[in-house]
Amino acid sequence: MGRRAIVLLVALILAGLAAWAVWNFMQNVRGEAEAGQEQVTVYRAGIGGIAEGTAGAILVSDYDAGGTLIEQGVDEVEDTPLDAIQSDEELRQVLSGRVAAGPISERGVLTRSQWTEISVDVIPLSEQIASGNQAITISTSEIQGVNGFVEAGDRINMIITVDIEFDLIPIEGAPTLPPPEGEEPAEGEEETVTVTYTRYVLQGLNVLAAGRDVRPEEDGDETGEIDASAGAETGTDVPAEGEPTEETGNSTVFTLEVTPDQAERIVYSFENGSIWLTLVPGDFVEIESDGVTIDNLFGGDLVETIFPDASN
Repeated sequence: MGRRAIVLLVALILAGLAAWAVWNFMQNVRGEAEAGQEQVTVYRAGIGGIAEGTAGAILVSDYDAGGTLIEQGVDEVEDTPLDAIQSDEELRQVLSGRVAAGPISERGVLTRSQWTEISVDVIPLSEQIASGNQAITISTSEIQGVNGFVEAGDRINMIITVDIEFDLIPIEGAPTLPPPEGEEPAEGEEETVTVTYTRYVLQGLNVLAAGRDVRPEEDGDETGEIDASAGAETGTDVPAEGEPTEETGNSTVFTLEVTPDQAERIVYSFENGSIWLTLVPGDFVEIESDGVTIDNLFGGDLVETIFPDASN
């Protein structure tokens, strides 16, 4: 073996020893560093994060099924929040029966303080009705129902348009108009006329509920219901594009608090006439109204205007 080959071989051996020494040194340094840093189990929010109001029970169920809404991992003690959830048992204990108090960002560590219990006081609607009154539900079109702006706790007026038939009994001094051509009453048949009449039928009705949003109790805390499934899969409390939203009732379906007499008048009105609602302010005072027919629609006596000589 030549001198050059021997020198090259020695150089390679020395280079290998040097590389091994560096690797061994780095391993020792890393081991010493890790020896002083304890790692703990943590749970993080999955892709998309967790939306406010998301039910913990849904997340736990998904985790048990191998889903991705919650991911288990490890973190160094010094980088872990003091109240971080650190075991499967603690995860179930903290999340069961609770909802996310606020949004949790993607990969955010789950902590005990992020979850709150659902507190909803369920008060039967019947307990909100004054003694002697009743509840009745009506429905209108959006236009006739003030475009859905009526809310629980508001007051409304009800206007009816109804056709009324009258016998044509001659009244002294009243103008006598010839019947329309071809509409002569048969002999012995009473002559009648139909008048279309519009008038307030009821005023100041209390709205107990609009859809299923119920009027809050007076002098009491307003209570609401959290949708436990909101955002559980999309990671946000806004429905994903194309995702159907939960129906809580038509915005023009109203449950009213009325007296028995008012209930009868409401049913009759809806069965026999056309109904419009008006929304009134809190200081509304009932008004007197004579109603409107074609005769006074334009603010005067229409018959006298059209037939000025009819009474002469």
